[in-house]
Amino acid sequence: MAATRPPCCICTTVEGKYKCPRCDKLTCSLDCSREHRDNHPVVEEKPKPPKGIDVAVSAQPVASDEQRPTRLSDIVDSAEYKTLLQRYPDLEKYLWSIATATDPPKASHVGNTSRKANQPWTHEAGMSNGVQLIQSIKSSPGDVRDAIREFSDLVSIFKTRIQVRDDQIRKQRAEEDAQIISSLLREEKS
Repeated sequence: MAATRPPCCICTTVEGKYKCPRCDKLTCSLDCSREHRDNHPVVEEKPKPPKGIDVAVSAQPVASDEQRPTRLSDIVDSAEYKTLLQRYPDLEKYLWSIATATDPPKASHVGNTSRKANQPWTHEAGMSNGVQLIQSIKSSPGDVRDAIREFSDLVSIFKTRIQVRDDQIRKQRAEEDAQIISSLLREEKS
């Protein structure tokens, strides 16, 4: 017997399916996810400076840190994404159809089960369904293809920004570690 998930934190009538990246609460649909996102309280904490380092050194921001995304899910709050939605108002509908194509089939048709439906759903099968849908979108003319292409480009840009930010943070932490080690060595010698 399959384990059931807690109900959606917004409508509380349907099983929660999508986890909020900020608070791990579950929502059941795009509408509930949007409502949760729009009314979500700020829960981000500022990192504490490591012991032994001057507060002035650790308080220096890493090159416009506020403008860089920390997670790929931050894309929905970006100006680029909002511009894309203005240009292609149905973009979220297309993205939602791709996302639902990867979901397991619903067990609503108990009497009409074909051989394919009797086969167990796997992650690979869901991804295959999503890839097939994207390929059909790529081959179709018009706004749908352009919207998905531009969204894919935006995702690539965001991934690059996240990688650059992560690299800068790693570099900053390495420099801080080097400062700590050198101060410990100086203390040990004296």
